[in-house]
Amino acid sequence: MASWSLSSRALLAGAVLVAAALLLPTVAHADDKPRTPTSANDSAKPPSSSSGDKAAPAPTGNDIANAKPPAADKAVPSPGYDTAMPPTTTPGDSVAAPPAASNATTVPPLLPLVPPPKPLPFVIVEGVIYCKSCKGKGYNSGIDASPLPGATAMMVCYGRKVVNATGTVTDGNGYFLIMFYDMQNFNAKTCKMYLVSSPSPQCNKPYYPPNQWIGLSLVRETRTIPPAGLQGLYTPTSVLFYAPGARGQCPY
Repeated sequence: MASWSLSSRALLAGAVLVAAALLLPTVAHADDKPRTPTSANDSAKPPSSSSGDKAAPAPTGNDIANAKPPAADKAVPSPGYDTAMPPTTTPGDSVAAPPAASNATTVPPLLPLVPPPKPLPFVIVEGVIYCKSCKGKGYNSGIDASPLPGATAMMVCYGRKVVNATGTVTDGNGYFLIMFYDMQNFNAKTCKMYLVSSPSPQCNKPYYPPNQWIGLSLVRETRTIPPAGLQGLYTPTSVLFYAPGARGQCPY
């Protein structure tokens, strides 16, 4: 009986040890779960450290001032920069050269030569107006008269009615010229020259023709080198004269 009781106790003790060994991990995992704080004081307390852990000292002002920034990771490219490497070429590869700038100017295409338009046909009527018996600038002793600058004459061409009237004023030499382009209405036989007005009150009386209602016919002249388009050159049958209204009343 004594021996049985000892062995029974030994078996019972072994069973207790085995059960304790099986329950120990379960109890340890249960302790690792966070516990809900039961009071305001419990939530404010920092988690307790184990006896083997040492708490790190709080950084001081000098530690913060002397702190160095962490080293940049060389493996990570910085934003904003293209880290792609240009493609490498071997001696055998052909590389296209960029187009060279050309300084040559673009030449416009040549246009076909167009002949100039033909000049319009026209006639010229010219003459001189004088002041009779007055010795002024350009005095002509052969006709006893001086050129009258600023005098007005008019060429009138007739058909069944007056079809054209062209006025002209003499220059400083008493010379007048009319370039007439209305060729359909020009006829030397039906066009006449008339005196119109004199710029000088002392020499304003028509002398030849004797009044403003009588016109002089036109005669054709020749010119060695006529201008392009000229169909004819005409002058009155005589020079035109004004004279003083009274003897000895000359503007000069």
